[in-house]
Amino acid sequence: MKSLLAIFVASFLSLAALHAAPFKVAAVEFNPEFFEFEQNIPRIVAIVEEAAKAGAKIIVLPETATSGYIYKDRKQFDPYLDTVPGKTTDALAKVTAKHGVYVTIGIAEIDRATGLAYNTGALVGPKGYIGKYRKVGLNPDDQLWFTPGNLGYPVFDTPYGKIAMEICYDDTYWEIARTAGLKGAQILCYMSSSDRALKRELSAWANHSTISAVQEINAWNGVALIATDRNNSESNPTTGLTVYYGGIASIWSPLGKKIAQAPPSKPDVSPSQPPFILYGEIDPAEFVNPVKASFAERRPELYGDLAFYRAPYDPAASTSRHEVSALAVQYTPTSGDRDANTAKVFGMVSKSNWKKPGRLIVLPEYSFTGIPASSEAAKALAETLDGPTAQNLSTLANQNAAHVVGSFIEQADGKLFATAMLVGPDGKTLGTYRKTHLEDSERDWATAGNKLTVFDTAIGRIGLLLGGDARFPEASGVLSVKRADIIAIPSAWSGQYGSQLQISPALFAERYPENTMALWYAIAKTAQAHTLVANFVGNGFLGSSGHFTLNPVDANDPPITASTDKEEALAVDFTTLAEPHWWMSQQNLIAGRRVDLLAPLTFPLQSEVFKKWKSLPGFDLSLWEPFRQ
Repeated sequence: MKSLLAIFVASFLSLAALHAAPFKVAAVEFNPEFFEFEQNIPRIVAIVEEAAKAGAKIIVLPETATSGYIYKDRKQFDPYLDTVPGKTTDALAKVTAKHGVYVTIGIAEIDRATGLAYNTGALVGPKGYIGKYRKVGLNPDDQLWFTPGNLGYPVFDTPYGKIAMEICYDDTYWEIARTAGLKGAQILCYMSSSDRALKRELSAWANHSTISAVQEINAWNGVALIATDRNNSESNPTTGLTVYYGGIASIWSPLGKKIAQAPPSKPDVSPSQPPFILYGEIDPAEFVNPVKASFAERRPELYGDLAFYRAPYDPAASTSRHEVSALAVQYTPTSGDRDANTAKVFGMVSKSNWKKPGRLIVLPEYSFTGIPASSEAAKALAETLDGPTAQNLSTLANQNAAHVVGSFIEQADGKLFATAMLVGPDGKTLGTYRKTHLEDSERDWATAGNKLTVFDTAIGRIGLLLGGDARFPEASGVLSVKRADIIAIPSAWSGQYGSQLQISPALFAERYPENTMALWYAIAKTAQAHTLVANFVGNGFLGSSGHFTLNPVDANDPPITASTDKEEALAVDFTTLAEPHWWMSQQNLIAGRRVDLLAPLTFPLQSEVFKKWKSLPGFDLSLWEPFRQ
């Protein structure tokens, strides 16, 4: 139980947020001149002054804003590195003091004591330099110049809210924003030098747009988001390499609404493209929101695998790619009528014209009954692991030579569980999963499960989630660490969490469907596991079942979704595991994780070490020392 002091403090902070006035922020698409560090600083000061005079209280500039980005190697980069604090922060301190504003800026940092270089974000306020974050998620280009960050994920107090920073490729790793969010971040300042997809091709290694992934930061963590990029091109005459930056700065409310969006840059944009300032207003009353409240529902006792390092070799990982032909069955259930629903599902599957092997069928949550209307209804519909649903799934699998995933109310040991079942083509049960993150409608009758599991099958390793598990990136994150090739999610989504994807389509090589559900999309991308979701439709359910893919931005690999209002069995074909030449794959994702910084994700919510870690400034790495004993 919380202490009276803790309750008082939490209530006071909530009330303070509710009564604080909305404030203006700015995402600045600033374009540094290449090889011109000294000339870039007065230009940065000038544009910060412009945004401050316009009323912005928090101003965010891009990654490596003082130097440019695409240097040949560390030796070429050296003359344009700055200390932090240093010349840039000193220059900014004058304008932040003058206008009473806060600025985050990306600086290519040199640590004079060690000689190491970092891709750094600095925070400067009215009283000068406040602190810094060193980029952790280094992409293949960063690795030519920079050392991985060693400061963790600090959160800084300001009168406008608690600020954390992320830099570009960091957003490949959901853990970074999540850890900052758990530490109390309310505003995330995202700085990038993010390119854009220029061609519809499979060779996506040359293009990797990170600014296209920022919505998940906002959606999973309930933070205000100020995200910026450059909007010009940059050429290095010594290498002949030109990078075209995407633009599309954006500002998001803590409630998940996109407040403002900058236009995209043109595919052939010139180096001399002028900067652009995007303005928006953040309401601190929204810092108290349902997503933040859901942090209390986290299950850190289930997330232990997140603290394990599974690379470069993991015997559990698939070594072969598998061709999969899948159906996501979307239909309108008759509540409680198992026979009618079973007939409908079997009829819809039988009409599907499958010509390929490697079949997988995913059905909605509570596949043959619909959602129970009450606790009494849940008890009446409950069944054992060899009950009607298991028999239906076995028959469906046998008739179609398919793996099948379905869901039902399980009765066991005097308890009820929301359970998913995976059945093989021979009709035998390969595994079950009990929902670990219950939704409001289930709390009166269901007991939460205690395990996140991946199952080996003939079409790859399959992980199971159910419905509202999608609200917690830790759940799909554990399945990724356990090397799931496919994540199947029976769902009953009516808009109670998440929203449609709102990232500008101009960044994508292939347009995504307008009804792409943002959290399902984010699960596939951040877990690097093909994600199959089956949802109900009609009677308030939003359909949008689909296949969510590994490289939806740069390759010809968009998500495929069913409609929002029609019954259908959506058929999709895909090959497990990423193309070996892509920048991002599950193997690369696992290899790049900073397990040493992720221990707080696994700390018990009421433990003293978690409370102490949250309360102390910065990011103290010594706090989990007791767990090593």
